[in-house]
Amino acid sequence: MAKAAGGKTNPSALEQAGVNTRAFRKATISLEEIRTTSMVRVHSLQDQPFPGTAPFELPAGTGACSGDDPAVLCLRPREWLLVSAATPANALLESVKSRVEPEQTAVLDASDGLAVFRLSGVGAPWLLAKLSCLDFLAGQHHGPHCARTKMGHVAVVVHYHQDHTGQFVFDLVFDRSFAKYLWLLLLESVDHAEELSNNYGDAT
Repeated sequence: MAKAAGGKTNPSALEQAGVNTRAFRKATISLEEIRTTSMVRVHSLQDQPFPGTAPFELPAGTGACSGDDPAVLCLRPREWLLVSAATPANALLESVKSRVEPEQTAVLDASDGLAVFRLSGVGAPWLLAKLSCLDFLAGQHHGPHCARTKMGHVAVVVHYHQDHTGQFVFDLVFDRSFAKYLWLLLLESVDHAEELSNNYGDAT
């Protein structure tokens, strides 16, 4: 979450949209907005834009992920999203820009333009499956990965990974202007997703 001049903290995407509740929990599903996330986008003409020793690995396969903080998500060939909860956006941006050729690689701080919702619990993949055409239940068996999809016509990057407690979670990364719409869409779908989870469990 970026800080404005004078040290004031900017509002989160949901706060800015006038949503007062930014966490929701039921028996099988937890949903919350993640506010302290730096996100840097890297788009290169090169397969590997880092010369020599890289500060972190850039996975080559679409959907592949590497690292914990920053986590590096391969969105498509030669395009990556770096996500960090610990490193300020300007420091993360500089750590990449200082090592690449600007004529070959574009590096952009996307932190202020994106928002992150975190889903966890055994009902989480059922909720995502309701809103997307992807099989998130089966995807849990493939370890950390990411996928691009649409939920209610909103483009979303889904990052499946372990959080700091070791629990596997789904992070939804999307344009922050859709925060209220996507939040309400998820909440409206929770009850049915929980019913599916209770009735069918890990039906993969």
